[in-house]
Amino acid sequence: MEVNLPAFILNEVETYIGNDKSEYFNRISNIVNSSKKEKGIRISLETYFSKRKALKDQTDQMLILTYFLLSYWNREYDSVIAYFNKFNDTIDKRNLSLLVLQALSLRNSFNFEEFKKFNIKIIEVVNVLEDSREKDFLILSLKEFSAETEKRPDFGYKALNELLRYLLDMDDLSVQFPFILDALLSDLVNFAYVIAEDNLKDLWIESAIKRAENFGNDGMLCSLYDLLANIAMKEYDMQEANKYIEKGIELANRLNSSRLLTSMQLNKATKEKMNGKLNEALDIYENILKKDNLLIPIKIQVLEKIGEIYLLNEENNKAEEYYENAHNLNKANGFIYALLEITYGYLKLLHKKDEGESLDFGMQLAEEHFDFNAMSYYYFYKGLYCQKRVNLSDAVEYFERALEFFENQVILEGIVYSYGELAESYFEMFRITEDNEFAEKFLYYIDNLLNVTQELEHPLYADAMIIKASYFQYRDLEKKANENLEKALAYAKMYQLEEKIEEVKIRLRDKSSLLQELKGSKRIFNRIRRFKFGVHKKIPKILYLLLVIDEGGLPLYSYNFSEKRDIDELLVSGLISAIISFSSEVLGKGVETLRSINHEGRTVIIEQLENIMAVLVADNETFEGRLQVKRFLKEAIVKVKNNISMKVINQEEFQSIVEEIFSESLFTLE
Repeated sequence: MEVNLPAFILNEVETYIGNDKSEYFNRISNIVNSSKKEKGIRISLETYFSKRKALKDQTDQMLILTYFLLSYWNREYDSVIAYFNKFNDTIDKRNLSLLVLQALSLRNSFNFEEFKKFNIKIIEVVNVLEDSREKDFLILSLKEFSAETEKRPDFGYKALNELLRYLLDMDDLSVQFPFILDALLSDLVNFAYVIAEDNLKDLWIESAIKRAENFGNDGMLCSLYDLLANIAMKEYDMQEANKYIEKGIELANRLNSSRLLTSMQLNKATKEKMNGKLNEALDIYENILKKDNLLIPIKIQVLEKIGEIYLLNEENNKAEEYYENAHNLNKANGFIYALLEITYGYLKLLHKKDEGESLDFGMQLAEEHFDFNAMSYYYFYKGLYCQKRVNLSDAVEYFERALEFFENQVILEGIVYSYGELAESYFEMFRITEDNEFAEKFLYYIDNLLNVTQELEHPLYADAMIIKASYFQYRDLEKKANENLEKALAYAKMYQLEEKIEEVKIRLRDKSSLLQELKGSKRIFNRIRRFKFGVHKKIPKILYLLLVIDEGGLPLYSYNFSEKRDIDELLVSGLISAIISFSSEVLGKGVETLRSINHEGRTVIIEQLENIMAVLVADNETFEGRLQVKRFLKEAIVKVKNNISMKVINQEEFQSIVEEIFSESLFTLE
């Protein structure tokens, strides 16, 4: 009987023994007997090797290679590591596939120190190769495989760029190193996703899927579905994410792979949380936690996720229990997750179990690992702690610091959370002091929240609009309150949010219920962090003009993105200054600030800092565009302050800021 092995196995075996595979097939047929499915073949091979003390010949080398490949792509990394160590003395160290399989199994199970040591051994083997092209390709591949352990995106990015010239002409390399190429393609998809290189991501996804399908590597294909589901959720395309989750679950069940299935279930739980369904997500996490063969990093993440749900439900004692278990595992494995330690530190501070030392330790880890996302949450949790202690001035300082980090990294989830907490904090400060400056800040951040949720077509938009209506009702501006409620109702109808439609109708009939939104539990602010968010939608834009205007309406600097100068800078700046001045005089302070103007297919995006205003004229407004204007203004205002008049402003200095910020954007210039 000839065992029906997939092409990715046969290609690998053929690399080492050529076309004469008769002995290999005879022996594997005797071992496997009637097993036809991958798991049955893998278990039969494991039984065979469990009874042996050494690898006796070339066929045994190929059989262990087969076992390792099946185990690796089903994420049974501990099996690869255990049997490599068992047969270490008799494994052929010239077999690069066996060596790299062991190395990547060590890496993927987070044995980073062992991976680094083993990598040195592989480099020694590679260095004796005579073909310089092969040698260069393998060294670069090992560097790329090492990028994750180094916690240095720039390190991996450099290796990635150098690899491109090899992979564009990879026909001969794909024959010589099939497993290395498969592993590399999977890594490149993940790496391009992490560093947000969309062109690279699409290139490697297409290439990786084709290889997985053509060579029958269902384990690799399932891992790609796992990653594609992650990417779709990050881009807030829930329909696409669900498609890959269902495909991945079906494939994992067909392979009978518990670990691949677990990975897809984690995606499903994330999807539920992104839809605000915490109980459904909690059920999935708790079922995963009951499994016996969880990899330690997965177990840590699941404990953390369960703790996070209890934290959002304000069951802080239960949250701390799960975070403490996750912390203990994280500590035992060399503190691989900085954000976990930061959240755990926040809970310890909240429960007065320390004075912030654990929180600071998490920040130290984040800095060591260049983990800017975790650094952002350090300031966010410091803000939450101060907010709960009604130390609102310190709370907004920390939230604004967190927001700056989130915006610089374009981490939408953190940005949305920060907008919500800042809106809540500034309203409380206004309620206590009746200072219109705080009211304006509240409106600024609630409008930011509205802009993002509207662009994402997120149900929280209607909630945010209700909160804004509540604010106007609080100030006895019933007409403005009604306008915002009508917008919330139209949005709820557009997206068929039946419960929200009924709620808004009740609010329109009974305005007193609006005031409870602000006096009571502030539902939206508590709800925001119950959702996960992806990234902003990447809609191409055309940019026309960028202006910097002083408090008198005089343009200090202008930049035309098009050679065709069809917009009068002086006219635009004067018009905007006049409209803002007029609205301030008529409406008074603490109502609303003009932030954009839409007219005849063009949008004017306005951001103000101190007494300087930045204005971007584009074909449409997006979240990304406003972030760019804010970033430009922060950098430009320092230079404006150092100049007395337009005559001494260094135009080239401003131009370098524009080119840095806008040339790397998602916008396309006219």
